[in-house]
Amino acid sequence: MTRRTDGDETWMRLQMWMKGQKSAERLSANILNSEGYKSIDPSHPLGGRDGIKDIICTKDKLRWIGACYFPREQKNFKEIKEKFTNDFIGVEKNNAEGIVFITNQELSLGERKNLKEYSNDFEIEIYHLERIAHLLNCPQNYGVRLEFLDIEMTKEEQLSYFVHKDNELHKLCDMVESLVKDYKSYKKATEADEFETRGEDEVTNAIGELFDKVWYDRHQGLRYRVEQEGEYIHPKVWKEALKVAKEVEEKYGIENLGPWTDFEWGMLNGKLSALRWFFGEEWDMLDT
Repeated sequence: MTRRTDGDETWMRLQMWMKGQKSAERLSANILNSEGYKSIDPSHPLGGRDGIKDIICTKDKLRWIGACYFPREQKNFKEIKEKFTNDFIGVEKNNAEGIVFITNQELSLGERKNLKEYSNDFEIEIYHLERIAHLLNCPQNYGVRLEFLDIEMTKEEQLSYFVHKDNELHKLCDMVESLVKDYKSYKKATEADEFETRGEDEVTNAIGELFDKVWYDRHQGLRYRVEQEGEYIHPKVWKEALKVAKEVEEKYGIENLGPWTDFEWGMLNGKLSALRWFFGEEWDMLDT
């Protein structure tokens, strides 16, 4: 059979869809991937309860559901909209912020507008017959088209594909060249010693602040054991510790003294250890 030209072969095979829901959902997932949707998670292409969505995905920091409608031959707009409105229920049910409706149906501009304006509270994106056919006839989707529609590349499309790959390669080369230039500029700047070396007084002050904060955090742990668990500390020693803790709170502000996450606590101790090492202490010297 002679292949139709001018994109008609793709258009006709989509409209005369005979591969069922499983292939429709998998084709739709590939289309969404080519359009920049991420974390694409099909529900049950092989059958089963899908929670009123065929696909869950994300784009532009929004959560979307994907709904596929691939009947054989063209349906009237009443049937198409009825399917769309039923699928739209899944947006709120799945805590999504938008719906992508993917269909092999031909939709006029007015019909697309009608669906897009169905709700002002959620995002709506329509992939209709003409739009899908165009995407599948682009070089980056020739493989998807071959798999789902069994349409091989023509000689003209082979040339288009190689031009597309050449353009992608040139873009990659430009990116690498740009990275090399940036690295050379960075290396030159560091070799020129543009960064100021901190003085001994500044480092000493930093050690003092880190020491105080580490000590204060440890003091809070001890305070809990003394007040809640009855741990004994000599009264004179404990009185002096409470006095020092009050001074630390007044100096830095209690809001700047924790509580720390595990990461923040590790950073505090790591900085203190590193700066002490610089002044001759042993590594891991964290006595307070």
